[in-house]
Amino acid sequence: MIKVAIVIGSTSPGRNGEGVARWVHDLAARRDDAAFEIVDLRDYDLPHLDEPMGFSCSMNDSDV
Repeated sequence: MIKVAIVIGSTSPGRNGEGVARWVHDLAARRDDAAFEIVDLRDYDLPHLDEPMGFSCSMNDSDV
């Protein structure tokens, strides 16, 4: 049986991806020809999440 990952790619606070991933999973789980799993990037210690904020993240509207 094929395995399909539904990846929640956003790790930011206030993200909507978790709800969307559950909705997609619920729809996909109706199929019987594949297994579906939600993979949340927050659950993995990825190095890019430990990096300091870059230039574009430090700007606000008064800087433009």
